[in-house]
Amino acid sequence: MFRKFMWFVFTALLALAVMPRLVSLEAQNSTNTPVPTANLVPSRTRTLPPTRTHTPTRSLTPTPTLTPSYTLTPSLTPTETLTPSPISSPTRMTPDASYTPPPTWTPPPPNPGAQIADHYAFSRPISDHATNWIARTYPYGGTSGGRLQVHHGVDIQNPTGIAILAVADGTVVYAGDDLNVRFAPINNYYGNLVVVQHNFNTPEGEPLFTLYGHMSQVSVQVGQGVAVGDILGTVGGTGVAQGPHLHLEVRVGDYYNFDNTRNPELWIRPFPTFGTLAGRVTDADGNLLYDVTLRIESTDIIRYAFSYADASVNSDPAFGENFTLGDLPANYYTVIVSDGNRARFQQIVYIYPNRTTWLDVQLDR
Repeated sequence: MFRKFMWFVFTALLALAVMPRLVSLEAQNSTNTPVPTANLVPSRTRTLPPTRTHTPTRSLTPTPTLTPSYTLTPSLTPTETLTPSPISSPTRMTPDASYTPPPTWTPPPPNPGAQIADHYAFSRPISDHATNWIARTYPYGGTSGGRLQVHHGVDIQNPTGIAILAVADGTVVYAGDDLNVRFAPINNYYGNLVVVQHNFNTPEGEPLFTLYGHMSQVSVQVGQGVAVGDILGTVGGTGVAQGPHLHLEVRVGDYYNFDNTRNPELWIRPFPTFGTLAGRVTDADGNLLYDVTLRIESTDIIRYAFSYADASVNSDPAFGENFTLGDLPANYYTVIVSDGNRARFQQIVYIYPNRTTWLDVQLDR
């Protein structure tokens, strides 16, 4: 009985000791609700949105719309006043009285008697499918700048094997090489060659021949009749040729005679719309001048002609020229002969198509 009582007292005392701890924990749990910590959301939502929503102050687009102040075009549009059309217009660039205007580019009326001497009786000795124009570096009467002997014909450069054509109707009077027959100062000068006597004479009544030299092959024989355009042989480099080309000569009277040549450019028909320039270069006293260089230029091209290097080549009796330049496109040209930096002669001339235009070039002292 006593044990039960003592157990009861011990249990009561233990309960009284434990109860304040439980009460304090419960009170703590009821009063220590962490409102400041748990209720930070109101403070965040209260303070941050006003500071972050600065879009009203950041929307600077209303203030940077400075386009009204930048639109200086109204003040910068003095284009109406600054377009100095009277000053910029070419009409204000009219030259003064001392200015020499260029040609009007309208061909002057030709001299009715200027074409009487022309005798374009020959076609091209090379077809249109190959090079059929005359080389300008070594023309008739030229020396290629003093490097070669005076030229008694003209050269038309082509590869070996290109067909050579008769320039007019005629009869073959020679076909072969010149190893044993002399047509020049030395044998084997032309190599393989053909000579054709044509069915008409010169304007002076002399027999007329064409000579075709340096052939690689001869395709005709003596006595054979040929028509214009017939094949006589092929281009080559035989004889004293420097590379393959056709050497063409016009001879009158005796076709064996090296001194009986004429300038082929006064006989070969120009290309359509092209013409020929011919003339004489003399000093102030009228004496012929040899090996003079003439610069002939238009707005499109520049060409050079050379007066004959000496008296070993002949002028055409119909002209009496000592320089010739063929295949010039019809146009105005300025012909200049210079002595160093000084022009000793300068003149504008119009080249007519399909005819020879004559020019006297007299150099001052």
